[in-house]
Amino acid sequence: MTTTTESRRDRQRAATEAEIKEVARRQLVASEGAELSLRGIAREMGMTAPALYRYFESLEALTQEMCHDFVHEVAEAIDARMAGAGRDLATRVHVAIRAFRDWAVANPAEFGLIFRSKGPGPVAFAGAEQAEWTDDCSHSQSFARLFLDLFVDLWAEQQPIELPDEEHLPRDVVEQLAALRRLITVDVPDGAVWVFAHAWVRLYSVIALEALGQLEFMFADVEPYFEAELHAVVHTLGIDYVPREP
Repeated sequence: MTTTTESRRDRQRAATEAEIKEVARRQLVASEGAELSLRGIAREMGMTAPALYRYFESLEALTQEMCHDFVHEVAEAIDARMAGAGRDLATRVHVAIRAFRDWAVANPAEFGLIFRSKGPGPVAFAGAEQAEWTDDCSHSQSFARLFLDLFVDLWAEQQPIELPDEEHLPRDVVEQLAALRRLITVDVPDGAVWVFAHAWVRLYSVIALEALGQLEFMFADVEPYFEAELHAVVHTLGIDYVPREP
């Protein structure tokens, strides 16, 4: 009887938490990414703000939970596209990055919440024993890891990718990337991590700027520009550009 009661309570709590996040997402989208308010969420649900605190101890706790949900949603969207992409790695890279961009552009408020979510990130603790690559939403970390894994697969399949002369790269930057490589135990040269970092930052920047509406003054349609950037970036990864299917 106790187990049944606890299970019912757990289900009711989970349902209320899901409803809170659903209302919060709706308000986030309606306000075009403006800051959320626990009081406003509680008002729409017919609850008092203190009652809502029994489910989420703070607005930050709620937004972090939403952020995790959105990251999972993006991952599922990418996985769904990748499932039909076959085994060719070049095709998989193109499909994955386009799926990510499509989600970000279709969900700008949600992407903005992920983009705003901050954390220390692994590099800040590169010399500490407790350093770890976490699965939070800080600094696009979760997305970067997905594409890093694809890059490592590319490296293993078709090396050598043309690497820059490390002697001509900024030493302090290379050292930070080397710390990251050791932290996440990626078996590629430091120069290869530089190539990945350059490629990822270049593409992620375009996606973020587009999703946040910061390229509207330049482009009525950002996609051709993004595809041009993608064309240039994949060349540095040693693969041919795969045009997007109509």
